[in-house]
Amino acid sequence: MYLSFFCDTVTLFLRLLLVRYTCALPAHFPFSSYINIPNSSSEVDPKLDMYGIINVLYLKADKDMNGMISEPELADVYHGFDTNGDGHVTKSEFVTLWQSITHQNQEHAEAFFYLADLNDDNIIDSSDLNPLYNVFDTDGDGQVTAHEFAEKWVGIILEAPIAVLFERSDANKDNILTHNEFSKFFSSFDTNGDHRVTRSEFEHGWTSSGFGTSTEADTLFAALDTDHDGRITASHDLNSRFTALDVNHDHHLIILEAIKMAAYLPRPALQG
Repeated sequence: MYLSFFCDTVTLFLRLLLVRYTCALPAHFPFSSYINIPNSSSEVDPKLDMYGIINVLYLKADKDMNGMISEPELADVYHGFDTNGDGHVTKSEFVTLWQSITHQNQEHAEAFFYLADLNDDNIIDSSDLNPLYNVFDTDGDGQVTAHEFAEKWVGIILEAPIAVLFERSDANKDNILTHNEFSKFFSSFDTNGDHRVTRSEFEHGWTSSGFGTSTEADTLFAALDTDHDGRITASHDLNSRFTALDVNHDHHLIILEAIKMAAYLPRPALQG
């Protein structure tokens, strides 16, 4: 039972971090006590699809089972991630717990951390909770419904590979992406040196580097191939997309600008 609590809660904290799933979890639930418990297929299914994850997380986040997720319920999840009790969640704390539950790679675990760290200070603390909650509370009534939760989580799942792309392109790790960094990162996929990146080159580079799946590579490629000619060039495609995302025209992107690229990705329809 506690393993289920642990697993469910970890995913929740993910960007709203997650008002995802708090399973009847008391504040300061000792997640670390259960990290080394092996996953049984009867207890945890690491292959849940997007819809299964959303459903499980919502049910676990709604601790009092009243059909709504409140801000205090989110706070309970936050306390669970703060394994050393110092008042904030570091990337290391988050990534360790997230990977132990989801079996996702480090790239994705870090991506979700960056999506939740709204002020880019490399920690998640109490000051992040209200803004994160408001991301899900779309009508501003102080509660998150199942529909609000599911709709926003679909968006967050789409944003994760974009966050991976941002972090890998940000060569000096200053949380600011320049056009040069963006272009240089893509040049690493140009295996034949013709100054163009094909879909197959991008997919191979993305998956072989452990950044994510071939499906993610294909959707990212489609969003960046602005003229739909099957090739990405720095002079045209990357420049066009970078300019469109740079809404304040300061010649660089922060992660909140970069994830707007999700608008160019196909959005799965919610089931049921």
